[in-house]
Amino acid sequence: MGAPKLSDENIEKAVELLDGWMGKLTWERYLAVLQIEIGHKYTKAAMLRRPRIRDAWQEAKLKSQENASEGGYGATPLAQAKQRINQLEARVERLKRENNQLLEQFVRWAHNAAHRGLTPEELDKPLPETRKRDQ
Repeated sequence: MGAPKLSDENIEKAVELLDGWMGKLTWERYLAVLQIEIGHKYTKAAMLRRPRIRDAWQEAKLKSQENASEGGYGATPLAQAKQRINQLEARVERLKRENNQLLEQFVRWAHNAAHRGLTPEELDKPLPETRKRDQ
């Protein structure tokens, strides 16, 4: 049996791993480290089906190529600090892109809901509570 469906938590771990990736980035290396991180083995195809992972991969691949052309970093404290700053900047940029995509989606949904006659009050109704079964 294959790996379970990627949860939101595991998708978050997968993109954070890409945010902080150092060194040469290959699917083989990435999937091996991801397997250690989340405990399941996934395929490249499974990863590419997730837009967040696909976008984070593309950005990490570009950063990996830029770092290779710069000759990489040494192990000095200053170089380590620069790596950490780059990781955090990459995460901020990814989160900005994801936020913009979600805002665009919200506008689209609001437009479509309004054209179907849904009011803001109807859209703001709380979700129904789910009943938990007694065990």
